[in-house]
Amino acid sequence: MLPRSAHSVERKAALVLVEEAEKRSQVRWAMAETAPASGPAILLERASGIAEGFSLRSSGERVTIAGNDDRGTLFGVGLLLRKLTFARGRTELPSDLNVITAPKLSIRGHQLGYRPKTNAYDAWTVPMFEQYIRDLAIFGTNTIELIPPRSDDNPDSPHFSLPPLQMMTAVSRIAAEYGLDVSIWYPAMDKDYSDPKTVAFALHEWEEVFRALPRIDNIFVPGGDPGHTRPRYLFHLLEKQTEVLRRHHPKATMWVSPQSFDQQWMDEFYGLLQKEPKWLAGIVFGPQVRDSLQTVRQRTPKHFPIRFYPDITHSLHSQFPVPDWDAAFALTANREGINPRPTDQAIIFRANQAFHNGFVSYSEGANDDVNKFIWSGLGWNPDAKVIDILRDFSRFFIGASQAEAFAQGLLALEQNWKG
Repeated sequence: MLPRSAHSVERKAALVLVEEAEKRSQVRWAMAETAPASGPAILLERASGIAEGFSLRSSGERVTIAGNDDRGTLFGVGLLLRKLTFARGRTELPSDLNVITAPKLSIRGHQLGYRPKTNAYDAWTVPMFEQYIRDLAIFGTNTIELIPPRSDDNPDSPHFSLPPLQMMTAVSRIAAEYGLDVSIWYPAMDKDYSDPKTVAFALHEWEEVFRALPRIDNIFVPGGDPGHTRPRYLFHLLEKQTEVLRRHHPKATMWVSPQSFDQQWMDEFYGLLQKEPKWLAGIVFGPQVRDSLQTVRQRTPKHFPIRFYPDITHSLHSQFPVPDWDAAFALTANREGINPRPTDQAIIFRANQAFHNGFVSYSEGANDDVNKFIWSGLGWNPDAKVIDILRDFSRFFIGASQAEAFAQGLLALEQNWKG
């Protein structure tokens, strides 16, 4: 039951529930604006409380999801889908559902870069992107990060189903329909931003992207990897880009990272932060930052949030390489093989969680699927047990009868790599 006053994202949440249940049970549930007098029903209601939070309760044949906001309703539907047991023509509900929950971290996202460098995304169609974004939202993801048409990559791929800007626009629209934030990883690729002509070119080029996308919430500009611009010139560019951005997306914010800066540039970066530029919303800590995350937090004015940009996709020559990796596996899988590392990802998350406000992971394909869901689960509840997240993952994607075996199998794949 969904009240007539429900917002568009709540209606999308109801559709997600109906469609995902039908895929698993072959039964299409009816949607109504009033609850039946008796019999099984799922009631979607509105409550109040912490942003994105919800309550989920079952009583007899009835389930009530009360979201504190639109996203809360979506995430409540996601938890219900993860806990239901489906079979052909039948759905079983746990009898003891009584959950009140809200996320610990306000930013829980993943980068889905449509570009040739990735090992999966460049071959996806719009429906494939929507299903993947839906799956991530079901597990509590609230941010999707895109990549612009020009980056440190080839401009085209033989696998592209749409030109880059068209796909970028479509994925932005999908995220908006689900009520999720849209971030753009936007490298400053030109050689000399001290040249006013280069700045003018960049302002025009970026504005074409800003104008095309139906939703943008954040722009993240890496200081390096790629790009290599002295902080004073980079800040000047981004101040102007923020003005352009807000012509089309008035509430969107600008973030920057000090990646690949040497010590001189790091000191200049910190000095610029002390001036507390009003256009800057926050700092991103990613690979190739000279200082530790703790040091960056200590030297950054407190009112600037820090977003973590963890590399969850690479296993060698990376921010978090596999420790003590078996040589045969390392030579076979190499840098970007399929890499479920649930235990390692939890260690990385917990070692850094005190120094940031949330994360958008660095991903270059579907090889790191398991890692994405571990991060989303811990971003919601840092105290969650890894095995419980894996059980939910397995129940939802594989099936209840194999949930335990598949979850243990994922742990075993990680253990196989050690020693």
